[in-house]
Amino acid sequence: MSLTPPQSRYPVDGLHEPPSGERPLQLRRDLDLVGADGRSLDRSVALGHNIRLRRGVVVDGTGWNDLGEGEKYLLRMRAVSATRRTPPVFSHYSAALLWGLPIIGRWPESVHLSAGAQRSLHSKNGVIWHRDLLDDADVVALNGMLVTSLPRTLLDLACTTSFLSAVATLDHGTTPRLILPDQLSVAGVPKEELLERLAREGARRGSRAAFAAISFSDNRSGSPGESLSRGQIHMCRFPAPDLQVSFVSVDGHNDIVDFRWIQRQKTRTLKLLGEFDGFVKYSRSEYQRGRTIDQVVWDEKIREDRVRLTSDHGMVRWLWHTALNTERMRALLLRAGLRPE
Repeated sequence: MSLTPPQSRYPVDGLHEPPSGERPLQLRRDLDLVGADGRSLDRSVALGHNIRLRRGVVVDGTGWNDLGEGEKYLLRMRAVSATRRTPPVFSHYSAALLWGLPIIGRWPESVHLSAGAQRSLHSKNGVIWHRDLLDDADVVALNGMLVTSLPRTLLDLACTTSFLSAVATLDHGTTPRLILPDQLSVAGVPKEELLERLAREGARRGSRAAFAAISFSDNRSGSPGESLSRGQIHMCRFPAPDLQVSFVSVDGHNDIVDFRWIQRQKTRTLKLLGEFDGFVKYSRSEYQRGRTIDQVVWDEKIREDRVRLTSDHGMVRWLWHTALNTERMRALLLRAGLRPE
């Protein structure tokens, strides 16, 4: 199977999707093979024309500061692959990028590889080796690179990343069908399968955290930002909301809202809707559908008014700034009238 990493990324702090990063690498060893002066690459870096990815590997530095973190990370991964004697197996964060799995936070500086049974390998020079033994089925080829399988990658990330990031990754990875970067689709991994495999493998570092994240995951989440928000809601001990609730207006519009709470309190019953607003909704062409950002914002206001009228619920909205911070999320929902359990 050949995959091309996605070409888009979320233009916000806290989340980056892996883009293409298909810039050609320049290797010093290739110049040495033809008798050229390999030191010319060092000079090109000193002059700012090229960027050094690792020892003996540079890439054209044009527009470097405009590249996303995912693009830069993929280039570092390719540089590591180009300098290994045998093709490495990318794992953990590096595998997540190749699979197009979302993470919360920035892509790391170091490239993650599977060492398998090789005990002589040590993490250094921008490479982190993981010594978990892999079955043959745990390694697949994507776009000419070896990578841990989707189930293996999801389990590894569940065991090693934060609860919030793991939930965002798992919500995406457990959907019935995943849209791959080349727009083909493959089957996601059911959470039951992940839980069974986790139990079968026995105790490992992070297995308890993985069990909690997998059990909490819900593939109905519409975006990584919604997954992050749901994780924060859980950590704030607010009641679990209903997800993707549909409201049909009198004129036939079917409006789907991210979250809904109906909470019986001492003096009233609170009916509250919640919406995560990622900037992507207002900036990416597939969401704008030919509209200007002003028109998208106006249409969203009309939709909110229509939902309020149809549902008789209050509504609260938040952005990445709030979703990324537990205290801000708690304060927002308390002001909206929701109470922790």
